[in-house]
Amino acid sequence: MTENVAERLATLPLTKKHYKVWWLASLGFFFEGLDLTIVGAILVAITKVFHMTNQEAGTIGSTALAGYVIGVALAGWIGDRYGRKFVMQYTLLVFTVFTILAAFTWNTLSFGVLRFITGIGVGGESAIVTPYLAELFQPRYRGRFMGISDTFYTIGMIIASLIGLVLIPISVNGWRYALVVAGLPALYVMLIRNYLPESPLWLLKKGREEEAEQIVRDFEKYAHAADSSTGTVAKKDQGSPQGTVATSGQKASLGALWTKYAHRTAMLWIIWFFIELVYYGFLVWLPELLVKHGFSVVKSLEYSLLINIAALVGGIVAAFLQDTKLGRKYIIVVFFLLAGISSYLFSRVNTPAGVLMFGGLISFLLNGLFAVLYTFTPEQYPTNVRASGQGFASAVGHVGGVVGPFLVGAVLTAFGFSGIFGLFAFFLIIPIIATIFLKERRGALLES
Repeated sequence: MTENVAERLATLPLTKKHYKVWWLASLGFFFEGLDLTIVGAILVAITKVFHMTNQEAGTIGSTALAGYVIGVALAGWIGDRYGRKFVMQYTLLVFTVFTILAAFTWNTLSFGVLRFITGIGVGGESAIVTPYLAELFQPRYRGRFMGISDTFYTIGMIIASLIGLVLIPISVNGWRYALVVAGLPALYVMLIRNYLPESPLWLLKKGREEEAEQIVRDFEKYAHAADSSTGTVAKKDQGSPQGTVATSGQKASLGALWTKYAHRTAMLWIIWFFIELVYYGFLVWLPELLVKHGFSVVKSLEYSLLINIAALVGGIVAAFLQDTKLGRKYIIVVFFLLAGISSYLFSRVNTPAGVLMFGGLISFLLNGLFAVLYTFTPEQYPTNVRASGQGFASAVGHVGGVVGPFLVGAVLTAFGFSGIFGLFAFFLIIPIIATIFLKERRGALLES
């Protein structure tokens, strides 16, 4: 029955249930993007209110990311041990409560502490959503759905930019209103996530075959209902996936990440560390960097919004490209190379047109990379350590994310605007080498 369940799951036609599950799971990325960008949007305001130095502001930008490191590591382990759905039920609650509480802080320390706790909840989302979706979607469609899922992150960034643009200028407490508006919607999403099924592949690994069978039957009922309403016969996925299927009764073993899968783990950690160092350093500081580059506060928020829209387009483009014959690895290498070149050129411009062009291109490419990496990473691991593998890769990445904003604060003081993006250009070339040593998994069944 085990092989039958796994194969049926991999060859199901797309159903309304797939789309509903995808939507509810992907909203976690929306709130992650909202969380990151709202801090960047309000950083200019709270720097003045709390009289922060560049170093203090950089530290504030890093506090939530430090929480992310703990959140993604814990969520990956908990998700492999107790289930994917279990983790997703509670991470958004942490985000909601502590984002709203941060609106009532009175100094740099209190704000930083609450941002750290918020990061634990948001980090848990990034660790668990992609393994969950990878285990539910067919190989033929996995790349595009997981890639587009990552664009929810960018939509969250855009909404955060709009919230900041509208609320921050209205009063000295505008940043407080922005945090409350950002935190409330996640409570509703947390409640309706009760609809989500557990991952059938995870259930098989735990020996809970009857539960896995029932979930696949539910998907099949949706397919049969669609057939009845249209008078057609559903076609199974014809992608002829290659690979192994899940076997039951195996427990998660974290040690396997550093023994049996040590090579994959090391390469993925290099990739995630450097992309998140640049990404968070770029986006957390973007409005403030633009102000220091001579733009007004309002104009810097407007430019940040336009640059974030470019990120949305990049994620969508990469999501569809990775399911073509180009595959994951080729896109990762090319996008990193172009991002490095764009970062160097961004360091040399000082006109509004140049800032928009190269800033938008960096954002397009980095978000395109995340759309592919969130598919590529869980594909490198078997089911019993998939969430842990993604979680620890994200954790190492978020260490880079902690370093990024802090590094920007230090480099900005010593070398200015051009020094920051010249350094970013170098950092974006390093992951290309690591990518070359990993396997292409486009169109294959997930490893057991």
